Amino acid sequence: MKKYMFIICFTLISLFMPAKIAAQHRHSLLQRLDSLLDVRDMRSKSDTNYVSRPDQHWTLRMINNVSGTNFNLRVVGVVYDSKEVYNFRFKNPIRHTMTLSANYRGLAVAFAFNPASMFGKKASTEINVNSYGNRFGFDFIYETNGEFDGEIEANGENFELGSLVREKSLTINAYYAFNGKKFSYPAAFSQSYVQKRSAGSLMAGLSYHRGSVGITEVDKSKYEFYDSEEKFSDLDFYDPYDVEKIKMSYASVGLGYGYNFVPNRKWLFHISTLPSFVLWRENKIIKTIGVEMMKSTFPEVTIVARGSIVHYFKHFFMGLTMVYNYTSAGDYDFIRLAHNKWRTRLIIGKRF
Repeated sequence: MKKYMFIICFTLISLFMPAKIAAQHRHSLLQRLDSLLDVRDMRSKSDTNYVSRPDQHWTLRMINNVSGTNFNLRVVGVVYDSKEVYNFRFKNPIRHTMTLSANYRGLAVAFAFNPASMFGKKASTEINVNSYGNRFGFDFIYETNGEFDGEIEANGENFELGSLVREKSLTINAYYAFNGKKFSYPAAFSQSYVQKRSAGSLMAGLSYHRGSVGITEVDKSKYEFYDSEEKFSDLDFYDPYDVEKIKMSYASVGLGYGYNFVPNRKWLFHISTLPSFVLWRENKIIKTIGVEMMKSTFPEVTIVARGSIVHYFKHFFMGLTMVYNYTSAGDYDFIRLAHNKWRTRLIIGKRF
C-alpha cells in the first residue's frame, strides 16, 4: 500500500508545484520509490541465473489487440418420438483495440481504445484485466455482445439465423506456477521480467465462468426450419416466446504445464496449457413459464492455452502473444454449450 501512496503523491506534486521544486521532489520521491522496489526485489525468491528484472527501469509498449468469440449450442429435440440433433453456431466480428503502456520496474499503467468506437460502432463491450507474476497470475474477462451472426444445422441443411442471441459473460482464469523461481510468465507476456535460460513448470489452475445467452425475438416465417409448428412443438428452444435465456455458472480446477524456451539472448518462445474439470455448476434455462435446471454430462471442461514469441533487437523488442479459452458444459442429450474466446497481441516495445 505504501508504494501506491508514493505514486499518487508523486503525480500530484508534479502537476501543481513550480518546475524547479517539482523536479527536486520528483527526484526525491523517485529515490524513495526505488528503495521500496529494491526491497521488493531483494525479497524475491527467483533464481537470477534463470529469471531477473530488466537492467533498464522503464519499458514502453504499443500493443495491437485482436480478439474474437464464438460458441456452439447443441440441442437434442424429440421429433415424432425420435431424437434429432440441431447445432447452432454463433460468432461475432473480430475486435481491434490499441493499447499504450508504461512500466517502471514492474509498476505499469496503460491506456486502451477501440478505433471502431470512434466512429460510433459499438454493439459490444469487452474488458480484459491481466496480471502475470512468476508464481501467481490471472485473466479477468468481461464482455457483452449483441453482434453475433449465426447459423443452424438442421435436417442435414444449414440455415442463416442472423442476430438471434445476445451474450453476457464473466471469466476468471488463475494459475499457480510451482517452479516460479526459474520459470517466468511475465517474461513472455508483459516483458516485465527477462527469462535467461529455458525452464518449465507444473501449474495448478482455477477457472470460474458466469454467463448468459439471451434469445431475441424472432419472426419464424423468415426461417425455413420453422416450416411445421407441430414438428418442433417438443423442442422448446426453438420458441423464443418460451425460452428467454440460458444461464450458466461453473467453477473448475486442474493441472497443466508451461515452458519457456530460450535458444539465445534474442529469442523467447512460450507455450502452456491448463485443462481443468468442472467441480461446481449451476446451469438454468429461463422460460416464460418458469425455471428449469440444466443437466450435465461428464466431462465438463475448461481449457486455457497460452503462447508467445518475443524477439529482442538492440534497442527494441517485438512480441506476438495468444491466449485461448475453451469451455464445454451441459448435457449431450439435451443442451450442450461450447464457448471459445481467443485474443492475440502484437507488441512493439522499448526499454531505457
